[in-house]
Amino acid sequence: MPVHGRQKVPEGHGEVLCSPPFEEWEALARANSVMLGALPEALGALRAQARLEAGEAGRSYSRSIGVTPAPAPRSDLIVMTGHQPDFYHPGVWVKDFLVQRFADATGALGIDLVVDTDAAGDLELRTPCFEPEVRVCGIPLCDVDPGRAYVQVASPSKEQRSVFREAVLSALSTLPAPALSRHFATFCDGLDAAAQTAGDVATLMTAARRVYERPAATDYLELPVSVQARSRAFRRFASSLLLDAERFREVYNAELASYRLRTGTRSAAQPVPDLGRVDDRVECALWLLDDQGRSSVSVDARNRLYARDRVVADLGDTVDAAVAALEHEGLLLAPKALALTLFQRLFVADLFVHGTGGARYDRVTDGIIGAYYGCSAPAYAVASMTLLLPLGARVTSDEEVTTIEQRLSRLEHNPDEFLGEVEFDTPGEHDEAERLVREKAALVAAIESPGVDRKALGARIRRANTELAALLEPFVLETRAELRRLRAARDSTEVLQDRSYPFCLYDPREVMDKVR
Repeated sequence: MPVHGRQKVPEGHGEVLCSPPFEEWEALARANSVMLGALPEALGALRAQARLEAGEAGRSYSRSIGVTPAPAPRSDLIVMTGHQPDFYHPGVWVKDFLVQRFADATGALGIDLVVDTDAAGDLELRTPCFEPEVRVCGIPLCDVDPGRAYVQVASPSKEQRSVFREAVLSALSTLPAPALSRHFATFCDGLDAAAQTAGDVATLMTAARRVYERPAATDYLELPVSVQARSRAFRRFASSLLLDAERFREVYNAELASYRLRTGTRSAAQPVPDLGRVDDRVECALWLLDDQGRSSVSVDARNRLYARDRVVADLGDTVDAAVAALEHEGLLLAPKALALTLFQRLFVADLFVHGTGGARYDRVTDGIIGAYYGCSAPAYAVASMTLLLPLGARVTSDEEVTTIEQRLSRLEHNPDEFLGEVEFDTPGEHDEAERLVREKAALVAAIESPGVDRKALGARIRRANTELAALLEPFVLETRAELRRLRAARDSTEVLQDRSYPFCLYDPREVMDKVR
């Protein structure tokens, strides 16, 4: 059965999430294989072509970045995972190692999908630093024009890489963990080596990561979406969606609406925006990548393809004609998120391994596959991991802070409760405090008596509290200082115990050990 429940991120250092358990993945993959082997003839033919092309393209690209592919697979299974080529954390990285373990155990072909057609964002490495307070430092690798995909961002220059290396090493030097600097320097050596041939930042990051992984002896394939999107199988898939744009849009939006209703999601942009329609032009679940960046595409009633309000291709009336038009115009169409995983799960993989985030949104993809193609969605696995940096930080919890906050509140409203915990400077101050406590107790008892002036007694109780608070002021100030210290320590704990720092601060052999 597909994994539909919300998956909880592992909390403890070294904990690995596999859902279902890894031992069940092979049976899951084989069940998917049998089910997908029974697809209708046209879909089955597309799947056969897509699987063949994925393997060939993955081997070719992997060799081009210095990865020696695994020997020919011993089985016909394909296991996949994927992510954007950025500074992701070990919870994402562990999926690659699990794909490697699965391939080793079953003889399957393992593929990591490099989602280089997504918007590149900041390309920033985040690390804790003490300068002098504990905080998160963010250091960008290079400048990125907004809206451009990873594959459209040029590799940083030698000078940019040098500035990046020195800035990160400077931040790491403030931490009591010299191993982090060694790991990062090794990764930067890989960046410099990869930069000799990598023309874009996606290839640079992918090649550098695979150099960094060499001590763990990984040989799964890398397959960029931008490469797969040029394949005949993907262009046939994209063309079929373009020529049936309105029906696909209706199914797509209906499944999103159902998901939002089930999960109580109010934002129309979550998990992804609906596909729109303006007059007779229907938005498609595809991007066009060209010299101007990345833009959404739409199709009108005459099957003309639009991007940025201009016609970029006349698709014709058949899938073959549309494929020919895309090839003739040299257009690179890449799938949006749901179409991306739909293509991999239905037409390429026998088992797709999601992270906890992808597992949530792909519940929508399950519905689209069922409603649009009329077949059951293949099951997927979910994996993640938590690794913490070895910084030896004492953990300060919210509970500790709350305890002191409550103590301070009681001090301010019921100072008489703390008389036994205070050392006064003079006997006179102690005697006065005891007198005020006795007076307050008598007033509290008297206020319940019938016929008394409760307003006057209440004022006298507040006055007694005020005088007691003045006597206990040094204790109050000490408690406030303790609260400030604990809040700062808690904030530092959040920084130091963050699980989302980048993979290049960790030893790949440690990750591999966790999944064996």
